[in-house]
Amino acid sequence: MVMKRREFLKGTAAVGLGSVAAGLMGKTALAAEGTLDIFFNSDTNVVEFWASAVKPAFEAANPGTTLNLVSGGGGASMNALAERAFAALQSGTDPQIDMMEAIGPYHPEGAIEAGLWDDFSTLNLPNMSKVNPAVIDNQWSLPYRGSQVVMMYNSEKVPTPPKTFEELVAWIKANPGQFAYARPDLGDSGACFIERALQEVMGRDESLFTNDNYSDEYAEPMFTKLWALLNDLAPSLYKGGEYTGGNTPSIQLLASGVITMTIAWSDMALVAMNEGVVPETTAVAQLQDLAFIGGYSSVLVPTNAANHEMSLKLADFLISPEVQNKVVSELGGFPSINWSEMSPELQAKFANVATTSIPTFPGPWESHLFDGWYRNVASNLTRG
Repeated sequence: MVMKRREFLKGTAAVGLGSVAAGLMGKTALAAEGTLDIFFNSDTNVVEFWASAVKPAFEAANPGTTLNLVSGGGGASMNALAERAFAALQSGTDPQIDMMEAIGPYHPEGAIEAGLWDDFSTLNLPNMSKVNPAVIDNQWSLPYRGSQVVMMYNSEKVPTPPKTFEELVAWIKANPGQFAYARPDLGDSGACFIERALQEVMGRDESLFTNDNYSDEYAEPMFTKLWALLNDLAPSLYKGGEYTGGNTPSIQLLASGVITMTIAWSDMALVAMNEGVVPETTAVAQLQDLAFIGGYSSVLVPTNAANHEMSLKLADFLISPEVQNKVVSELGGFPSINWSEMSPELQAKFANVATTSIPTFPGPWESHLFDGWYRNVASNLTRG
């Protein structure tokens, strides 16, 4: 489990359950031939990206096919849609759902065992070999866009960015006042920084942190090591130990030249770079020993979709270099395919962000971690 900012990957959409119920939820007729009904659990910017970049290109390449893009209404509504697909599978009827975006395959209970979702590991999609294995969470979800926390820096002043957390700490100490990270409860990138620091002091062993193993007694010796590292680092931070109020303030400090490096979510960093919010010398890089936290959004295809063959063709299109290049350049996301498959221009621009790991951090640990940070590292601050 990851934090709220990371929920953009499966965020709420603008349309509520009532709107869905009044629309496709209430249909009784079979889906129109050649019309793919695609339901989104992501924010409207993602639906807009599909409308401007995916829909016209796919429809042009497949005459007679129409993509019907529908905001799904958030978690409860999307779950209801999945339940409808499962009920249709059991009754042998049309679910009127051809694809679902940014939800997991585990609801409703028993759906996987019953064969509700396509298993992409068995389908031999032409572009599947291009997908970075590190971004695949399970065989029923096809990842097509993502975000990771990255180092964002002025490449003019940092020609060679740190490749390990140890090198990052050394750079911060060698360049006092030139690095900032956000308070963990106000900027999720800041949370990711201290979580990565915790992983570092514990030998980069991700298995030590799970959703069900937190206890004060278990965590205390780990946290003690973490506070020591962060307190040792604090005098070398921006203004001798000040912390920004979020992701955007961190990027603004970098844009103004007040600092040389910060950490940020890749989607925010790429949008800032694409829109000229930061200087042209701004670059991003990822740690190569154990990357900062990230996550990827996927699509599911019901095996009983009325337009099943065309839905799989669309799924393959999503992981094509054509769409993946646009995921970066137009949406500000990270590609799900290997960077080596991307355009030469994007490969050169983002040569330092490729990673073989997509770490996560368990949600149940976070409130204890943040409370401890305020008590032991930033005791002069009031938690936001």
